[in-house]
Amino acid sequence: MTTPPRRSKPCEQCGRPFEDRKRWSGRDQWDDVRYCSRRCRGEAAAARRRTRSDGGASA
Repeated sequence: MTTPPRRSKPCEQCGRPFEDRKRWSGRDQWDDVRYCSRRCRGEAAAARRRTRSDGGASA
């Protein structure tokens, strides 16, 4: 018995492709997943904080 092919998409932070996990599919969360790891999610949040704080300081 073969398994169906897994869905894949690139991480928004690092660009690395990552595959759908059973946990995300079972909860219909695959469309909401944007990052391949906790590290990338944290780096993206830090980048958003830096951008937000830099924009207010220049005014």
